Amino acid sequence: MAAWTLDPAPRDPATHVEATHARTRRHLERLLEKPAGSEVRSPMTSQLYTRLTQPADPSRRTRIDYTVVESYTYTPRKPLRRVLDHALDHLNQIDQWQQWRRDGVVPTPTDGWVPSTVTLPEDRLPLTAADLDAWLWRIDQAMRLLVQRAAALGEEELDWLPPDGGWPLRRVLHHVARSEVLYAASFDEALPEDPAARYAEADTRLGQRLGAARARAGDPSIVFPDPYGTLFTPADVVAEVIALERELVGQTT
Repeated sequence: MAAWTLDPAPRDPATHVEATHARTRRHLERLLEKPAGSEVRSPMTSQLYTRLTQPADPSRRTRIDYTVVESYTYTPRKPLRRVLDHALDHLNQIDQWQQWRRDGVVPTPTDGWVPSTVTLPEDRLPLTAADLDAWLWRIDQAMRLLVQRAAALGEEELDWLPPDGGWPLRRVLHHVARSEVLYAASFDEALPEDPAARYAEADTRLGQRLGAARARAGDPSIVFPDPYGTLFTPADVVAEVIALERELVGQTT
């Protein structure tokens, strides 16, 4: 997660969504090459999700038990479902947020998708070339519409804070872009299963990204959002990793 956060992203959120989809689409195309029935473990866990979405107020934060890891897997079809559903969900959110801001109409949850933590029977079906073409057509259209709607938003609309403390649309859009990487690259960038090898590979990727990120840290055209749209500096990312590892060691020794 830290290595992906250190990938420089366009500051403009609509451009970030568009550029990320253009890049991650190649990962989606390669899903056809994956063996039928294969599954890979996501680097995201329930514990990381809780940590990365904790409220800013320390008194409202949840204590996280890092000694029990709740993880989940991806199949070759599952990233396609998640990319499409996620784009549609947040495309709908733009309409809801605009009406909320303009007319005071509190949104009604419309989540009809199934999260990554759930694997549906259809997720394990073989992926054919015709299947992939149909999925990519739907995904491309959803992303095109999302980018168009995002590009039309003004600064006030992007940064409007909902009365319930929810995310502004700027954060939502950076979240959409980063999450597409999480879904689409689940096979191409999978980590080893062995815990020691998994940690070593993640550490190597973090070091490589950190060097590149530091070289661009002063560029005003880029930002470093995590998978949930929170903006970091390279130094912030390192501090977060160290803090997490300190907590983990403290709970297991």
